[in-house]
Amino acid sequence: MSEHPAIDRTIYPMPMFATFQLRDIAATTAFYEAAGFVALATIPGDDGPVVVHLRRMKYQDLLLVPGDPVPGSTTVSFSAGDENLATLATALRERAFPGVTVTGPTDTAWYTSDVTITDPDGNRVILTAPRLAELDHAKEWAATFDGDWVGKQ
Repeated sequence: MSEHPAIDRTIYPMPMFATFQLRDIAATTAFYEAAGFVALATIPGDDGPVVVHLRRMKYQDLLLVPGDPVPGSTTVSFSAGDENLATLATALRERAFPGVTVTGPTDTAWYTSDVTITDPDGNRVILTAPRLAELDHAKEWAATFDGDWVGKQ
């Protein structure tokens, strides 16, 4: 597995984040920490944490809150950077977190490899990385897109 850059631990205005409702914040926090997130802040309440703020990379923030989850209602995708997704998936499977599923890595039609992790409450995080060996094919494919985006030739 490649070395990760240090996680930015500053609290900044987050341009995007996901909020996951959970039955067991402590157990789910431990799972996400194994997936590379760190707990930046925990706001205590009378019956345990009312919010746990997790971050994996800059602008990859999750807020974990107690509640009645709706399985499958939340999916968020994050760049995996240069992380070896096969190694991460194997490590998470070996830890055998109760109620967690790990799918992939799976190659997509848009030249990425994705690992989908589903926590015990049915929230999904997709970690995605470009397939660098196929970068030339991806650029040729992208040139066929309609639209006005930077990098189109």
